[in-house]
Amino acid sequence: MDKSKEREEMTLSLKDKVKKILRDEIIINKLKPGERVVETEVAKRLGISQVPVREALRGLEEEGLIRTVKYKGAFVTEINKTEMYHIFSLRASIETNAIEIITPYLTNKKLGELYDIVEQMKNEKPDYLLQSKLDMDFHRTIISWSGIETYNRIWSMLNSHIQRYITVLNPEIKIMPEEVYTYHLKLVEVLKEKDIQKSKEVFWKHIMKMVL
Repeated sequence: MDKSKEREEMTLSLKDKVKKILRDEIIINKLKPGERVVETEVAKRLGISQVPVREALRGLEEEGLIRTVKYKGAFVTEINKTEMYHIFSLRASIETNAIEIITPYLTNKKLGELYDIVEQMKNEKPDYLLQSKLDMDFHRTIISWSGIETYNRIWSMLNSHIQRYITVLNPEIKIMPEEVYTYHLKLVEVLKEKDIQKSKEVFWKHIMKMVL
């Protein structure tokens, strides 16, 4: 673990740590759609009291990853393909707007940041959680460069759903690590041309291909 990630882990509250564990388990499909998440079982497994688990589940419910049914408990939400289409469409709109803003100001240093993320995608063994996280890091970096806080806030709200969908979908459509690497390398090359319209079209297709 690098120092920045280590510092992040140290600053997380117990509730946030539990939320991150459960969120990751939902994203990698260890906790499957429709599966009940039992507070007592999670608390016992993690060696903690039920209070932070309950708080974590409330937080995940706010994110739309958990739904609570009265007298029955907490359940992992199903993946709704219609909703996912609209989530990806919103994501594509935000990202192509960001590209229009940042393209005139792209430097070799910024492109280098994207190349660094892409290089980490070179992984011979399929690791769908890592792949989806690197995918999110790549696109989040572009959005953050726009300096539009509203875009960043919306992206954060969509992030877990997008990452979960990509991770669950990946084994089904058998996107191999080298393909993920190649796709994103091409995206950086397109940005490097500084053709705004071309970049917007390429990124829109790249994002929407998952739900079309």
